[in-house]
Parts: sequence; C-alpha cells; structure tokens
Amino acid sequence: MLYIIFVMNIELKLAWLNVFVISLTLALFVVIGLSVGYLQAFGAFGLLGFLGLTPFLYRKNSDASACDERDLAVAKKASLVAGMFSYVAVVLGGMLIWFFHYFNGKEFISVHYLPGLVTLAAVVLLLVRSLFIISQYSSKALGSNE
Repeated sequence: MLYIIFVMNIELKLAWLNVFVISLTLALFVVIGLSVGYLQAFGAFGLLGFLGLTPFLYRKNSDASACDERDLAVAKKASLVAGMFSYVAVVLGGMLIWFFHYFNGKEFISVHYLPGLVTLAAVVLLLVRSLFIISQYSSKALGSNE
C-alpha cells in the first residue's frame, strides 16, 4: 500500500489531499454547527487555506515520472467537468438565496452572501475535479483485475 503512494503522479496526490482537506472542513463545519451554531461554524472553512500549500508539499523532483498525454487529458477533462459543476452550484446557490429572500418579503439581497457563494464555487470546483481525477486513476479505470 505504501508503494502505491510513492508511484502516484502529482495530480493524484493533490486530488487525495484536496478530498481529505475538504472532507475534514465540511465535517468540522457540521460538528461545530450542531454544537455551537452555524454562524460560528463558518470559521471551519479556514482549513481550506491548507490547500494553498500543495505546490510546496508536492514538488516535482528529478526522479518523478513526467506526465504523459493521458495525464494531460485527465486533467483537462477534470477541469472542464469541475467548471461545469461549479457554474451550476453558483447559479443554484444564487437562485436559492433569491428564492428565500423573495418569498420572505425582502426586496434586496445582502452582499454578505457573496463570500459564501464564492466559497461554495471554489469547494465544488476543487472537490469535483479531485473526485474526477481519483475516479479516472482508480484500478477499474486502469483496467486492472485486482
């Protein structure tokens, strides 16, 4: 199992790190939200800052295998799929905010919802891209019979 971690390419390592950090963040958000309150629970999204460390954690060294055409194609498809899901999340999120405000008799929507909408788009983008990459490099996708 440990050998598999060393032979993974950089994209796959980054995808697993993204899934781990986002899952930890969402779990912490729910736990804090249930125990203290959801306004205080938004502080859990500060853990997403660890995703900015990925260029320093997974630097390409001389003995790492270079990416081939398949790796580039997987990354391109993952970015396209994640972008589409992120767009849908922003549209649905914006429409849900409008829906609840409109039917509660409010004429205007506060700008304080925009950071949450941007965070939603970023989380969906990173999570879907990472899950797509992981699914493409799984043993079934590679045609392994193990």
